Amino acid sequence: MAAVAGLQHAPRSGILYFQDRGVLMKFRSIMVATIVVALSACVQSVTVKTPFNPSEHEFAAKPGKATVSAQAFMRRNDGMVVYAAGSQALLLPASSYVRELYDTSQKVYGAPPVTNLDVRLKNYTKVAQANGEGRFSFQGVPDGEYLLVTNVNWRAGDSTQGGDLTKFVTVSNGQNLDVILTR
Repeated sequence: MAAVAGLQHAPRSGILYFQDRGVLMKFRSIMVATIVVALSACVQSVTVKTPFNPSEHEFAAKPGKATVSAQAFMRRNDGMVVYAAGSQALLLPASSYVRELYDTSQKVYGAPPVTNLDVRLKNYTKVAQANGEGRFSFQGVPDGEYLLVTNVNWRAGDSTQGGDLTKFVTVSNGQNLDVILTR
């Protein structure tokens, strides 16, 4: 994969990392997943067609009054509930750029590298970490539409189960939100 300044890819995990001043921020694969050639088992790099437009994202960098709180969990086949304990959560502005990443990730399995991932997206992304009950929150959120992203994973034998959880949310009039993420 061609290197993008400040971006690292951990191929086996399907996770991208932004590196900024020595701090790594986990950027879940759901935001960068696009196309996998399933039968050939070849991973191809892809290009985001929608240009990154900073003016579409600027609202998310302004100070706000709302708090977006959430709890993320999944129910296993045996009925046990697994929480997003310790998982990172992202709150991204629901721009056309982010929507393309989301829409494409819903159509495919896997996480091929994005050749032109715009690292400016990190400037508009809020990051939180879930507690032991899968709860997390973002404070100072301005009005607007966002994509909330986290993941719940567990091991079953040699395979990883679970996956990403996403939901579009809208903050209006500085009102707080309490969201449940599950599937």
